[in-house]
Amino acid sequence: MATLREVKNRIRSVKNIAQITRALEAVSASRVRRAQARVLASRAYAEKAWEILINIQAASQGTPLHPLLTSREEVNKVMVVLITSDRGLAGAYNSNVIRVAQRFAQRLGKPVDYVTVGRKGRDSMARVGANVVAAFDDMPAEPRIADISAIARIAMDAYLSGEVDEVLIAYTDFVNMLAQRPAVLGWLPLTTDTVAQQVASEYVKDVASVTEGSQDYEYEPSAVAVVDEIVPRFTELQLYQALLEAQASEHAARMAAMKNATDNATQLTADLTLQYNKARQAAITAEILDIVGGANALQQAIDNTAADIMGAFDDNYTATAGTPVQPKAVPRTPASSSDDLTKIEGIGKKMSQALISAGINTYAKLADSSEDDLRTAIQDAGMRLAPSLETWAEQAELARDGKWDELEQLQDTLEGGRRV
Repeated sequence: MATLREVKNRIRSVKNIAQITRALEAVSASRVRRAQARVLASRAYAEKAWEILINIQAASQGTPLHPLLTSREEVNKVMVVLITSDRGLAGAYNSNVIRVAQRFAQRLGKPVDYVTVGRKGRDSMARVGANVVAAFDDMPAEPRIADISAIARIAMDAYLSGEVDEVLIAYTDFVNMLAQRPAVLGWLPLTTDTVAQQVASEYVKDVASVTEGSQDYEYEPSAVAVVDEIVPRFTELQLYQALLEAQASEHAARMAAMKNATDNATQLTADLTLQYNKARQAAITAEILDIVGGANALQQAIDNTAADIMGAFDDNYTATAGTPVQPKAVPRTPASSSDDLTKIEGIGKKMSQALISAGINTYAKLADSSEDDLRTAIQDAGMRLAPSLETWAEQAELARDGKWDELEQLQDTLEGGRRV
């Protein structure tokens, strides 16, 4: 089980993470509103521009007006512009679009070159060994057409030079704040009839509906001049719109992911706090039990000491009434023939009477008695054995010889008659 310090440190770490996720959620919430406004403002224009390009192609009656409007008879190589984010902490946003791009390439079954927009896509493609021909990152929060011109120029040059026969955009389509759908958009040539639509249609985004019938256009000064001007611009517009959709999806996904992370951190903090309180209560209970156990042991030691002290003196009064008790009939030898055995440290009045009753009434007899004799005399008197018994003979020998100073020095080294 984790210690209190470990649980407390983990609570602090989770709270710090919750502060970070809450701040990221607030930042994404403010950015997603602006990104959503830009997407909705340009979506209708981009769809109408796509419709115009399709109508121009249909009105040309098979006569190619611009190379970007001309489909290749055979597609041998494909380029995919993969749009991801530069940072993580956006849930499954990056992994979803990368997985769709990889599955699309596998289903297509043709060589694929990648142009990545965002560090996450670049790193992922590099890890799997894909052919990344160009990589762009650090796109501004509010991109302009000029910011994606280099990407569009790489794709258009590759298509016009014949290096690739089709160019597609893999990005995340912004549906609403709760739904973002990864998709692949057919980009070059600017036509609805692409090999990607035929082979992997489940990954390709449905294009905007086109008005039925071909439109009759009048060009001034000429059809070639007008088409040469608007087709590259409308081509860049499709990429620009895909980038706006991807950025709005990124902020929405990050806001939802950070909100979930904050909620999870809050719940985890509550669970860890409960665990911490339980562990602290268990520690307090253990300390109280230790204190109570120590108090009981101390009280028992005090009671035992008191019993020993009381046993060292004659109790001439009853504990209840305090009336004098009749003296015990203890046989005594004549006083003139007995020594004061209480001068031996460890022998009290009761112990002295017990020894005298056993016939050990002088220092000489006590000095000549063995420990077994002394134990027998004490047990016959019904008393408990004294722990200082082993020093009685040595003390009695000094008292017998009259060496009272040496006896006093010996007793100074003893504690209750026992050697320390």
